[in-house]
Amino acid sequence: MFAVLLSFAAFGIKGCDRVEPGNVGIKVNKLGDDKGVGEVVGVGRYWTGWNTEIYIFPTFKQMKIYDHDFSFQMSDGTTIAYLIGVAYKVDPTKVTTVFQTYRKGVEDITDTDLRQKIADALNRLASRMSTDKFIDGGKADLLASALKEIQDDMEPIGIQVISLSYVGKPEYPPTVIDSINAKVTANQKTLQREQEVKPREAEANMLRAEADGQADTKMTLAKAEAESIRIRGQALHENPEFLQLEAINKWSGTLSQYMTSGAGTPFIQVK
Repeated sequence: MFAVLLSFAAFGIKGCDRVEPGNVGIKVNKLGDDKGVGEVVGVGRYWTGWNTEIYIFPTFKQMKIYDHDFSFQMSDGTTIAYLIGVAYKVDPTKVTTVFQTYRKGVEDITDTDLRQKIADALNRLASRMSTDKFIDGGKADLLASALKEIQDDMEPIGIQVISLSYVGKPEYPPTVIDSINAKVTANQKTLQREQEVKPREAEANMLRAEADGQADTKMTLAKAEAESIRIRGQALHENPEFLQLEAINKWSGTLSQYMTSGAGTPFIQVK
């Protein structure tokens, strides 16, 4: 009797499933008239036995990084491969809908159904984008568009896809790698030439600035001298006696020994 009771106790423990905090369970009948009908159960321990099974659905954020690359073909025929990660959670109010739609647990859904939806979205959207655009900043746009499509498809069912992300580096065909390397080399050479030109441009600008400064200085001096001459000429014109006074002050007192015909006697007329 003791052995029988011990066996029943062991069987009872083995036939119990536990729903941990942060999860919601759905208790599914495997036999009978109500086969497959799910009952949502909360946190706790539940007897399952031969006829029932509990599927656990975590309601907190889950992160899955797929082991195999997602390959998608661009509009120009180039095939690109990338590891993808997905973050999601299950809506606790729609656990029954999730199970009735897929008839499997969340891990199986993530590994098969969700992966297929991601692959389909990437392939469909990549077929509208060129490889050059993908490399030159289109990667984020492609992933954002794929995420929007998957969210619209999965959220009504009860799986809330939070984000998609690239993991690691993409796998490009050799021709694309050669093209990328050639573009990088060309950009580096252009940058190098720009760096070499900048000192020469700076020196030329400095020489131009110096020449402009000298020209401005000369022009200023010339304008000042011309203005001085104009003022002096106007003053002399308005004061002719000043010229005579200057001549008298500078006269040595002797008359010129040679005088040309018609020349007047300098300075003073004696009456």
